[in-house]
Amino acid sequence: MSRTIKIGFLFPYSSIHPNMSQDIMDGLYASLPEAYRANFQFIPEFVNLGGIEYVKAAINKLCMFHNVDILSGFLSHQLLPEIIPMISKKDKLCFFFEMGEYLPPLYPLPEIIFYNSFQFWQLEYALGNWAQKRFGGKGAMLMSVYDAGYHIHSSFWQGAIAAGAQEIDMHIVPYNPEMSDVKTLLPQFFERIEKSGVDYLHALFCGNEALDFFNLYKQSGLHKKIPLVVTPHMASDAVVSKICNLNVEFYSASGWSYNTNTTANKMFKQQFELFTGRKSSVFAVMGYEMGLAFLPIMPQLQRGDTDSAIRFLKTYQIEGPRGKRNFWIDNKDEKPAIEIEKISLQSMNSTQLVVEQGTAMEYNHAVFEDIHNQCVSGWKNPYLCV
Repeated sequence: MSRTIKIGFLFPYSSIHPNMSQDIMDGLYASLPEAYRANFQFIPEFVNLGGIEYVKAAINKLCMFHNVDILSGFLSHQLLPEIIPMISKKDKLCFFFEMGEYLPPLYPLPEIIFYNSFQFWQLEYALGNWAQKRFGGKGAMLMSVYDAGYHIHSSFWQGAIAAGAQEIDMHIVPYNPEMSDVKTLLPQFFERIEKSGVDYLHALFCGNEALDFFNLYKQSGLHKKIPLVVTPHMASDAVVSKICNLNVEFYSASGWSYNTNTTANKMFKQQFELFTGRKSSVFAVMGYEMGLAFLPIMPQLQRGDTDSAIRFLKTYQIEGPRGKRNFWIDNKDEKPAIEIEKISLQSMNSTQLVVEQGTAMEYNHAVFEDIHNQCVSGWKNPYLCV
């Protein structure tokens, strides 16, 4: 009789993408032949916003009470120094998820740890590189305090530097506990940016702040004067579907597109949407990729042969919706395929046009260290978990 493989899943709350954890879990099941789905069981453990005390308690419960075979779920790189001593003693395969809000750590990780990342930092680097080449001159960045606390804006700036940028204006909308949104603050920033005469504007906001930004950007008239470049999240369906009435256009970078016409992407969408009845998302992609990685090592996982499973995963490449992927974080050759897109909103519809293939960042230790040193916020919650 085959043994059920138990996956303990760190399940954070996200007001921005409430289904992100569920999409990952359903993505794994959708990737498996129907006869094999019963061989995997998720045991979700709520970790609030992903802070350290919640995560520690969840890991202990999953390992000591549920005796899971695999630890998974969303885990910020910023928690690893405190988490590694815990999980290194437990002899569990760890397959975590993150959006790529932080670059990989500068220190080596234990071989039990694998990560599936959306690699936001790579997309932002490619976006900055393209924007500087396309528009030249001097750009500006406008961001929330929350978004400024990750490596996203620094990656954009490094991409612009690689394309010849000499300087960039950085504007951070201050946090005010007496104001529930940024609506009253943004107009003064738009006025300042317009007067500065920059050649392009990069915006970094999420959730309702992203919606407020787009609406006020249109009202300011800046959309007719300065090209807009936004984060992948701001160009996602979750945001764009709510601002189709604005009749504006902007640019972003994509690491996965719903409309990609590859056999692997079409198969993924068909299997996920048949299994769930929901439209597939980038989180479903990441879960599906996890399933493609686990399927070949199912026999090793069922007999508890963690060492063999780890050796296989370190070199194995899946062929999935995002192309070839490997999840060993120390694989320095792992660079994503990136597309630069122009998004146009007209007549309550949106269109995406690929304008160029983006350039990913090479694994340069000096640049990595520079970006790490620029981030002093200490945000430890996974991106979008607010």
